[in-house]
Amino acid sequence: MDLVELLILGLLGLVGGVISGLIGVGGGVFFVPALIFAVGWDIQHAVAASLVVIIFASLSGTLRNLRSQNPVDLGAATLLSLTVAPAALIGVAISRVSSEALVETVFALVLLAIAYPTARGGSSDVSEARIKIPAVVTVVAGVAIGTLSGLVGVGGGILMVPLMVLGLNLRPKVAIATSLAVAFFTGIVGTVGYVATGFNDFASLPPLVVGSIVGAWLSVRVRNRTPDKALRVIFAVFMVVVALYLLLG
Repeated sequence: MDLVELLILGLLGLVGGVISGLIGVGGGVFFVPALIFAVGWDIQHAVAASLVVIIFASLSGTLRNLRSQNPVDLGAATLLSLTVAPAALIGVAISRVSSEALVETVFALVLLAIAYPTARGGSSDVSEARIKIPAVVTVVAGVAIGTLSGLVGVGGGILMVPLMVLGLNLRPKVAIATSLAVAFFTGIVGTVGYVATGFNDFASLPPLVVGSIVGAWLSVRVRNRTPDKALRVIFAVFMVVVALYLLLG
């Protein structure tokens, strides 16, 4: 890896960390397409790297939440970690036996599915919804989210938060904190799966990880000065453009 690629990876980590901190969307939504287009990696390589970054990003967020007024709900975190995290191995297995085009198509569809809730603001008003999800459906949905996480490298927070609010009756801010804890374990399991099936490019990971940590720290500094709605809409448009490129390119 030359100096230029090292700088590009560090910059991508920085931008991804800032985006995650500012608008609450997991870095995988940014990292996977960024690594494909800016560095030229194949999608399986990018997904594996994204899961590693998710480990550190979610751990950092979870540690910050330990002292917050909205701590992790241990019961919900345990339940979903036992369903979402192991299911990531299903996604890894599917990725390894599927063509790159199929994985890119699934990733594009995931981007399209979460673009609108991202633009709206995610789970800020989901607690007002009248629909309630049965607990058994919550568990089954958790398995599906874990499979997607392992397949396309997205932590699943934007899907897990409304699931926990509507299915486990958690307050939105508690659900957000809990989703970070679940994403931590999902990232570990998914990473182990990719390492066991051949991923070994660890030299490229430090600049991504360090950049994302610095970016998350910077986002805290600028969050109150940034128009949240505009950022969400811009990033949602970015996701739609990437999705259409993957589907039509």
